[in-house]
Amino acid sequence: MTPRARLSPGGVALMLSLLASTAFAQAVPEIQIAPPEAVETAPVEQPESVPVPIPAQRDATAPLSEAPDRKLLLTLRPPPSLPHSVVMGTSLPEPGVVRLTGETATSEFVLWLPDGVPLPPELVLSVRSSINVLADTAGMQVTINGATPVELPLNKFDGFGTLRVPAPDLVPGPNRIALSLRQPHRIFCGPDASFDVWTEVELTRSGAEYPVDALVPNADLFSLAVGNQISAGRPVNLLADPGIEPAALRGLATALGGAMQGQGQVNIQSFYMPTARNSATVALIPSDRSLVSYRQDANGAPVLQVESANGTLPDLGGVLLPDTMPQAAPPPMLTPGQTSSLADLGGTDLIGNTHYYRHDFRFRLPSDWLLLANQKAHLDLQYGFADDLPKGAMLLVKVNDETIRLLPLDRNGGRIVDPLTIPFGARLLNPGQNTLSFEMMVPGDPADAACAPRRTDMLVVTKETTIEVPKSPAMQLSGITSPLSTLTPVGITVDPQAIDAKPLDLFATQLAAGLTPSDQPDDQVSLSLVDIAGLRPSDAGIPTRVLQEALFPVEIAPVAKAAPVPAAPQFRLSEESEAAPDAEPTEAKENAKEPAWSFGGWLSGMRERVRNSAFMTSDQDLGDWLQGRKGDALLMSGHADQPEALRLIVGPDAQANAIGPALNKLRTGSLGEGKAVLLSNDGTYQVWASAQLPRMREAVTPLNLLPVLGNYASWSPFIFTLGLLVLGLISIIPALLIVVLFRKRRLR
Repeated sequence: MTPRARLSPGGVALMLSLLASTAFAQAVPEIQIAPPEAVETAPVEQPESVPVPIPAQRDATAPLSEAPDRKLLLTLRPPPSLPHSVVMGTSLPEPGVVRLTGETATSEFVLWLPDGVPLPPELVLSVRSSINVLADTAGMQVTINGATPVELPLNKFDGFGTLRVPAPDLVPGPNRIALSLRQPHRIFCGPDASFDVWTEVELTRSGAEYPVDALVPNADLFSLAVGNQISAGRPVNLLADPGIEPAALRGLATALGGAMQGQGQVNIQSFYMPTARNSATVALIPSDRSLVSYRQDANGAPVLQVESANGTLPDLGGVLLPDTMPQAAPPPMLTPGQTSSLADLGGTDLIGNTHYYRHDFRFRLPSDWLLLANQKAHLDLQYGFADDLPKGAMLLVKVNDETIRLLPLDRNGGRIVDPLTIPFGARLLNPGQNTLSFEMMVPGDPADAACAPRRTDMLVVTKETTIEVPKSPAMQLSGITSPLSTLTPVGITVDPQAIDAKPLDLFATQLAAGLTPSDQPDDQVSLSLVDIAGLRPSDAGIPTRVLQEALFPVEIAPVAKAAPVPAAPQFRLSEESEAAPDAEPTEAKENAKEPAWSFGGWLSGMRERVRNSAFMTSDQDLGDWLQGRKGDALLMSGHADQPEALRLIVGPDAQANAIGPALNKLRTGSLGEGKAVLLSNDGTYQVWASAQLPRMREAVTPLNLLPVLGNYASWSPFIFTLGLLVLGLISIIPALLIVVLFRKRRLR
């Protein structure tokens, strides 16, 4: 037996250091600078090129054989505005990964290809499927620009695997790539089983491959790469030199965000942090000139290099081409008082063929639409369903997640039924974005066996379905929606009271870069960022301790107190002994609540019930409302004399790329009719609404008097009733005076 060689501890350390240095050299190569091919936007004299250290960490999961090929992948773009949580159909549960869920699923992707370059012969797809998918009958059809579909098996269960599809129908510019999946469950059938069958597409490895040498780094290539990253939910990395001027960094980030129309996120980081493979990057470096050029990193990905002289940026026009940016159309606007069909609002026939099916149809109402009383909106539903659905199948029709009708689907099917008029309360609707949902649940028959193949559609909701929303007076609830919707990137600043302004400057820069454009921008509206340490208690109006408990990630240890003095014994051994001193403080005794059965207790309870029911919104103090709640940032409205001055209190764990999308939701959804919003990094938020009167946006006329009174009565029934009572008492006074005067005359 050959003896094993042994190394001394010093030799082991030497080998480890050599291996580490070699691995680092392979993982972090420098960018390749090629001055002759650089595209410049200013005719400035070319000095000697200096390599810019832009790291490009190689993906450890990629096969080693891919490195010498030096391929650049132009990736697929999923449909815009996908949900970031798993839903039936298409979703984007994590950046760069699209999931298609359900027994049947379809989705259409877009593949942008450059002009003037030979087209690739095939399409590359990186997919993986759930282990619950029955491989024997599962399959995927790939259709390129409407050509004959290509059938592929779904058999990648251990991880992402590569499928190569012949693509003779690709063209320069946008290409439509349609995926149609058939993925039955191998064991179960029913609504729960529908979520167990899915196939994921890894966008960072799906698309068209090009040799790196065949692509010239220019504005077209950079814009294509940035558009692909935005569609995949991945941020654009902005690499900044530590010595760069903050004004230049803010200007470049804001320009990029404006070119992306607020759809993407800008991630500001150091040159020496690893970046994703095939990721477009922006490099900002100080220089003796202001210049824009395009490069390629070590992996062949495009790099926009911006040189800034003394904080002055070059002309950034044309850096991102608008034609190649993803276009996310806003939800259609519904006109109150008119009957609109789904087709009029851009919808199509809805066909559900999964045992759990949900489709959310979004539309908008004007920002000054407000109805709080019992006015009715109407939905004329035209639908049909199969005649062999098992017992218990049902359809839920919802408005903003509130069920307005439950319809059975287990009887009288097999046809399009007569139109069904469904009235519902208009108060369920909001100004801004609203959602009309159709949710179908079909149990398995049986549930513990695979679903039988179907030849008919389960559910059809036709595009002739109509909805009518009544008109309303121009009114708005008081809150942060109005100023927030007109905020511009220039208005996002750092409060001078902030203790550590440098990270807040970076936070404000990333917020400004990701802000969606406003339809009515107002430069007078401001959003001031401040940390808890730099916040005065009087500014927030709530104790600092409450803010810390709400925004800090961990519970703060209680302040150590002196050991309590043992209380005197609370007992009597004889009638003659004196009562022991009461250990309870006098103040606590005075504040103790009276028993509920006493008159004082009944009066206190009645007062509390009246206070809670007096307003539609919460009359609870903000400090009390924050008790027990957790978040990462607190958005507060300005003072009454400065409603346009908003304030964002940033917690220690707040992330700009997470808080920014939450702010955009508040801007576009008109859901912030409150005075404060607690934001979280997961994109959720909680609104605190103070009791303030709705504001009139038009004159009161005999035509709108009734809905105006209805809004005020619904906002606060107690105050409205009290006001009517006061008016009634006032109207009695003249009558009493008349009776008394005439009575005196008669007596004379």
